[in-house]
Formats: sequence, C-alpha cells, structure tokens
Amino acid sequence: MAVLDAATVETLCRHWNDGWNRADLTTIMAPFADDVVFASPGISMLTGDPERSTIEGRAALRDYIAEALRLTPGVRYTTLATHVGTASIVLVYECGVPGGPQKHGADLMRVDATGRVVEWRCHY
Repeated sequence: MAVLDAATVETLCRHWNDGWNRADLTTIMAPFADDVVFASPGISMLTGDPERSTIEGRAALRDYIAEALRLTPGVRYTTLATHVGTASIVLVYECGVPGGPQKHGADLMRVDATGRVVEWRCHY
C-alpha cells in the first residue's frame, strides 16, 4: 500500500475532530474496522485493571469510547499536526475540557486497503 491519499487523511481527521468535539459516538466509530485493535494508557485507568492496555474489536471499542465520553463531558480536541505514512496516519493533538488543563497526545492509526482503521495506538 502506498502513502495514504489525501481523501482518506481528510476523512480520518474529520471523523476525529467532529466526533470528539460533538461527543458523537457514531462519527467517532465510523472509520473503524470490525477487528480493530486499540491500545492506550487510558484503558487501565478507565477499566480499573492495571494489566489491561488493549481492547480488541469494534463493539468493545465502542463501549470504551462511550464510557470515555460519559466521563469527560465537553471534551474538546484540537488537531495540531498530521503525519502520513504507508497505510497509517499520526494525529498530533491537544485535548481537555473547557477551563481545564490541556493534554498533548499523538495517536497512530493504521488502515487496511479499504481505508478502515484496523489499529489505533494512543500516546500521551
């Protein structure tokens, strides 16, 4: 697979920004494949399981994101940069709730040949 095309990059960025900033779970989830693998330091915090850092499958990811949205009402994401690679994109961002501290992060999303996200790794 070649470097991601501009249309795929735009679609992923739009789903990211619009979804999180509107707390729209359907929009956030739209680009994810059924067999997506998600890894984040936040998983152990949200689940209470210090050994857990990965979620597998679209349904489990949807549940996780729904809970994250419930716990952080009003969360806002601002994309600061994108870095495009072969079948992947890194979104560099800051996020937080209005009036609260902002956290910087960088998330890698790897896509399949159809443009569906099959792997999402958070770094913050």
